[in-house]
Amino acid sequence: MNKKNIARISLTSISLLLLASCAQVSQPEICSSDITPIHAIQGASFESPLLGQQETTRGIVTAKWQNSDQLGGFFIVSHEDDQDNNNQTSEGLFIQHQQNVPELKQGDLVYLTGTVEEANNLTQLNNLAHVAVCDSGYAVKPTPLTLPVETLGNFEALEGMPVSIAQNLIINGHYQLLRHGQFDVAHERLFTPTQHVQPGAEAQAQATANALARLVIDDNLAPNPKAPAQPIQTITATNTVRSGDKLAPIQGILSNFRDSYRLQPTSTVEVIHSDPRPAAPELPATNTVRVAAFNVLNYFNGEGKNKQFPTERGAKTQAEFQRQHAKIVAALSQLNADIIGLLELENDGYDKHSAIVELTNALSQVTGQPWRFVQAASGRFGSDDITNGLIYRSDKVTPQGAPLTITQAPFGERSRLPLIQRFSPQNTVENLVVAVNHFKSKGGCPKDSSNPNANQNDGQACWNEVRVQSANLLANFMDNHNDLKRFPLRVLMGDFNAYAQEDPIQTLLKRGYYNRIDAFNPYAYSYVYDAQAGSLDHILVSSQLTARVVNQAIWSINADEPTLLQYNNAETNEQWYAPLPYRASDHDPVFADIQF
Repeated sequence: MNKKNIARISLTSISLLLLASCAQVSQPEICSSDITPIHAIQGASFESPLLGQQETTRGIVTAKWQNSDQLGGFFIVSHEDDQDNNNQTSEGLFIQHQQNVPELKQGDLVYLTGTVEEANNLTQLNNLAHVAVCDSGYAVKPTPLTLPVETLGNFEALEGMPVSIAQNLIINGHYQLLRHGQFDVAHERLFTPTQHVQPGAEAQAQATANALARLVIDDNLAPNPKAPAQPIQTITATNTVRSGDKLAPIQGILSNFRDSYRLQPTSTVEVIHSDPRPAAPELPATNTVRVAAFNVLNYFNGEGKNKQFPTERGAKTQAEFQRQHAKIVAALSQLNADIIGLLELENDGYDKHSAIVELTNALSQVTGQPWRFVQAASGRFGSDDITNGLIYRSDKVTPQGAPLTITQAPFGERSRLPLIQRFSPQNTVENLVVAVNHFKSKGGCPKDSSNPNANQNDGQACWNEVRVQSANLLANFMDNHNDLKRFPLRVLMGDFNAYAQEDPIQTLLKRGYYNRIDAFNPYAYSYVYDAQAGSLDHILVSSQLTARVVNQAIWSINADEPTLLQYNNAETNEQWYAPLPYRASDHDPVFADIQF
């Protein structure tokens, strides 16, 4: 590794600190003993060539987080006399803290003997036999790091070393912010590969590029800290940190956890708020109908007339549900839609105690508008714990005919039953057919790799074949049903659990449907997973409607917001909760304005 311009600032009389359990070794022996330099311990690959061996090395303490509620160790970097000037090998090393290790200061020159280990892919020294502070007062100049890197080896070659990042990196995700104090950054906004490129080789190449562009910013603390670090300390219900915000230039130690490279900050973590919360969509234009789809994050309002909690999903208590309910109603009321397809509703029928009735009544009360629901069955709609719902403003549209569904597998056993209803907008003789969908998710993969629904490693995850079958069955039903085939103005909407370039969506496009979001904002997204943005939620229209879609958009109130603002975290910190639309769910609502 190139020299780090390590300069001695001051010299003190040499002191020796030994572990109580160490063998007695004289001061000159330890501080002038032969060592294995750090770069030899790190090696030029992803694993140490000296794994399992006991080695003596020396280095300058660059950062220490030795307490039990911290990382449990400290980092050292090579003295300039020990460096090999090889940019393929790291000059930094993590030392696992153990009982009776002396309290160290940044700039101490330490000699230590221990066993070389790879713990969660981080090269480190543990089982220390002795530790000695032989000098102090050294300063270390960090190595500049710029994203993206050319190969993961570029990260590995800096493992354990102090680095500085001068870029204003962009926050891409913060799913682990609450528990682990971590968020992901990159030089640009990262997208799930199959949102914009074809599954297979193209998606794999994009996934590789994404991995070279991203870095985790950690908080140097153990999970679930009592006193969280920045930026959690500053977050409230009205002062958030969103994906899309920027990070000020930062310094830290480059670390690794299970091949996820991360920065342990040694400077202040400063967030630049560059992605403000979007305002509510404006009212749709005259003579248009706004259709929308919204995954309401397991909206379960309690069991029976007594509203017993917990339920199968969703809120664990009545208080949690009331917070969730207020956020969902705020989002739905400000969406200014006329027809809304709902996903992840409690499947508890349509009596006065049911989830859809409570939600519809609340929406009517808050907005002063006549909201109604489509009753898709006499009792439960499908056999799953969750179901699809459809609500509408009765002063804007009128249902025509009975609601329809498809019960042929994989609907019912994998994908949720679609809810299909024909409407007539006010002041027109035309009819609009709306189909609300929630296809099989990507989770719970078959373990048998020969199963066609297993993960094919093409970027589409598992159950892709089930989703393609669902798409074909849906298109066939819309084309061939005796009533529906007479009405060419059709909307397919909902949570398809497939990104834009994946087979299920492409199947529907080939069957004559169009995703008009591409004309209004091709980089829109409704979901963030693994710090990558993409759309699982779509509104697709038939060819006869393409020219009538005067606006299509995604209201970005949820996916970019941290999970700690969800209704179920208010007991952790009451300042995180407010009855606002933001982080009402994990999916953003999607909507389209159709002219009649």
